[in-house]
Amino acid sequence: MSEDALISYIVNKIGDLFTQEIPLIWKVADDVESLKQELQALEIFLNKMDYKQRQDAATKNWLSSVRDVAYEAEDLIDTYLLEKRYAPATRIFHSYSVNRQIDELKSKIREIVERRTIYVRKLQEQRGEGSCSSTAADQGHLHPWRRSFPHLGDDVVVGFEHDADLIVERLLHSERRRQVVAITGMGGAGKTTLAAVVYKLFSKAPVRGHTHFARLKEVDSRGEHRNHFDVCAWVPVHQDPDITELVLIMIDQLGLIESVNTTEHQLHHRRSWMIHCLMEKLYSFLEQRRYLIVLDDIWRKRVWDQLKLALPNSDNGSRIIVTTRFKDVAIYHDPGSEPYEMRPLNEDDSWQLFSTKVFPQLTPNHRPICPRELEDLGRQLCRKCAGLPLALVVLGGLVSIKLKHPLVWSKLLDNMNWDSTDDGKQCLEILALSYYDLPYNMKFCFLYLGAFPQGSEISASKLTKLWIGDDLILKEGITLEGTASNYLEELAQRCLVEIVKRGPDMSIKKVRVHDLLGDLAKSEARESRFLWVETIISIEEESKPQEMAARRMALHQRSDVLTGIFDEKLRALLVFPTGRIIQTSSNKRKRWFPNWSIDYFKIFQNIIRTDKRMEFLRVLELNGFRKNNNPELHIKGMTRLRYLGLKDTNFAMLPFSGGIPSHLQTLDIRGTSITELPSEVWTLSKLRHLYLNSMSLLDSQVLRNMQTLSEGASANSIRMSCMPLHNLQTLKIDADRDTPKITDSKLVGYLNFLRSLNSLTLRAKKIPQEVFTATSAHAKLHKLKLDGTLQPDELCGIENFAPHITELTLSRSNLKGEPTQILGQLKNLRILKLTDNACQCREISCSPGSFPNLSYLKISNLSHLALLNIEPGSFPNLMCLSIHCCTNLHAVPNGLNHVTTLQVLKCKEMPSSFVEEINDWRRTHPVRVIIQDRQPPQDLSPTA
Repeated sequence: MSEDALISYIVNKIGDLFTQEIPLIWKVADDVESLKQELQALEIFLNKMDYKQRQDAATKNWLSSVRDVAYEAEDLIDTYLLEKRYAPATRIFHSYSVNRQIDELKSKIREIVERRTIYVRKLQEQRGEGSCSSTAADQGHLHPWRRSFPHLGDDVVVGFEHDADLIVERLLHSERRRQVVAITGMGGAGKTTLAAVVYKLFSKAPVRGHTHFARLKEVDSRGEHRNHFDVCAWVPVHQDPDITELVLIMIDQLGLIESVNTTEHQLHHRRSWMIHCLMEKLYSFLEQRRYLIVLDDIWRKRVWDQLKLALPNSDNGSRIIVTTRFKDVAIYHDPGSEPYEMRPLNEDDSWQLFSTKVFPQLTPNHRPICPRELEDLGRQLCRKCAGLPLALVVLGGLVSIKLKHPLVWSKLLDNMNWDSTDDGKQCLEILALSYYDLPYNMKFCFLYLGAFPQGSEISASKLTKLWIGDDLILKEGITLEGTASNYLEELAQRCLVEIVKRGPDMSIKKVRVHDLLGDLAKSEARESRFLWVETIISIEEESKPQEMAARRMALHQRSDVLTGIFDEKLRALLVFPTGRIIQTSSNKRKRWFPNWSIDYFKIFQNIIRTDKRMEFLRVLELNGFRKNNNPELHIKGMTRLRYLGLKDTNFAMLPFSGGIPSHLQTLDIRGTSITELPSEVWTLSKLRHLYLNSMSLLDSQVLRNMQTLSEGASANSIRMSCMPLHNLQTLKIDADRDTPKITDSKLVGYLNFLRSLNSLTLRAKKIPQEVFTATSAHAKLHKLKLDGTLQPDELCGIENFAPHITELTLSRSNLKGEPTQILGQLKNLRILKLTDNACQCREISCSPGSFPNLSYLKISNLSHLALLNIEPGSFPNLMCLSIHCCTNLHAVPNGLNHVTTLQVLKCKEMPSSFVEEINDWRRTHPVRVIIQDRQPPQDLSPTA
């Protein structure tokens, strides 16, 4: 499937490049159009192939040939683009070479299509088939486990007792309307298993097997839920179901199949009768009954749009359980019912599930008997599954047939590779269903996740910039950054990435990839030569040369054995060093300290050859790269480079030989020794994101696409009046280190012209309040952070604030008056942070009607604060309150009980008297309370 995505991507890219960028001359134009048509025909041919047809060895070899010819076409296009910079005479000479190569490519494509046509014809003759198109039956052949009810039998069910309790509680809720209880989570998370356990409590079939749910077994043995619903039905749904078939399954399970007459059966087999007849029959039967229907594994919203017509809402407490991988699909079924999201099993439950599969013989209390010398190794193996039930079952089955000896298990642990066994491949195949369902352009974005180290937290901002830099984002009418963010949200909706952190505006800040999904991304990327990841394991496996000659490469481990790995056609190189994050005491900022002990410069001599031209390279990410006393690294010919990340490296100058790449979009030199940039940087019309150390910015008339200007730009040295940054969206200025006060009136005055600005951060010892007036007319400014003493020490009037400000942070402001009297009038404000003596007042009061839309309030390090008053009518939408390190605040905020919307209260390093009051307060308030005091936080759930 990854080959299919690559082909579609390259075909579309070729069409765009030929029609939009290349000045076609001589006979090239006709040949280009002809090649495009050949590729489009090949694309149509590929789209007719289903999953089943792609699995035999001959087809895989054929797909490899298709992929190779597509890559050749991409190389031809990129080469032609590079030749545009040469003299006209040279370009004319080169066009003859292009004509010849296009003719060769067209011949290869025709040969590839002919090979496939002959092969398919032979298969059809052997099997007596008349068509190779996919059908619902093929889907059933692919995933037979989805075609019927998942009988538990002797299967092991561990760790879902609490989940089952919550689902049962929702099914038994007194609400009369027909309610949908959606269970969502990634593939293999146990959605179907959980639904099956709950379903059997209400249906007529008893729970069998080793459930380890003592209370649920007791409930089942008593049968106390058996009569709650009049009828129950389990309906397995796949990716592209036949609605008629689903309705017939329900009719059959409800005992109505006999009422479907013979004529209808005959019509059904001809697929020509009207489905509404069956739906009316089903609707009439259910209308007077309380029913429980399980719709297992729904992928499309349209399935619910059709099925719900046969499921009446009779206000009698009927329930529908839905399992799906997609959060948006889950919400779509019943917007008024919160989906239940599956979580990974904890370590103990993971071990219980794994060991029960490995050691089927159980103790009287249903515990597996594991030799003591194997338990530690077994638990380490379990951690490879990261709490995913499907992976634990597959791994347990694999280990169960191995010799139960520490040396055998240790070797298995050292060489763990999900792609190396049939069971492991099947596990990845199940997980891959969500990946296969992605649009082709988003498949590459998922494969890119395989480049990151296992278990790492990935910055959303960095990830989307890498996607854009590598030309993986399609133009869809909004900014590339907006489209990339939408892609990431879609991956999260499909449970292909886990959201680690969202910003106060609910935008994604950090994500993580489940270990097995990371393995899937690496496997698919390696097979298609999209990406090759260097690890110790991959070196020891002696990967095939064609795999190592991938279009992209990621380096993870400290290894200097990468000799002979070089491809001038490399599109991206990403380096992820091992190391530590240390918080420095001077400014409380976290910095990355790599702990490499080898000279990575030698590796670069084998990958990025300084004696060769890297003309195809688009992305170079060297975060944390350290050169050990080597001469400056200069790389030739990186004319197409779009992304250069040098953050926290010891570079003293940019590694370019022969000028700055004109296509550069993102440049990050934070934490380097670079103090001055070449003047050519300020002529880069495509530069979008610039992250700097403290340095002087030169005048520029061409940075029209700049969106981010960040970090230690010294405010007094910025001659902003000549910089037409009309598209600048994010501006961060740190003048705290070398500038005592922002006095440059040109800077403050120039803020008037940055009308596209949506985020502004200023850090200085003293900040003039003219900053507010300078941005008061900025309709797009949503986020403002001021870190430094405000001059004067009173807030300006409400009319001086940007009208649509939603997030405001004041730090070290040293305001004498209560800031809440002014800030409470900001009607659009949703996030407010007052930190590090933002104000010096002893008492803060919030009057009725203040902060009408605030959802998050953080008060931190206000050393003078002794009393916080919340009057009735204030904070009508507050959901989270964080109070940190306020050493003189000993009492719970007065009137906190008036905030009925509060969901979370976080307290960190607060006086013991405050903590005692909070513990008393929480007993009578349904609020989640988190208390932290330099130890792992206590999470105190609300009492019943």
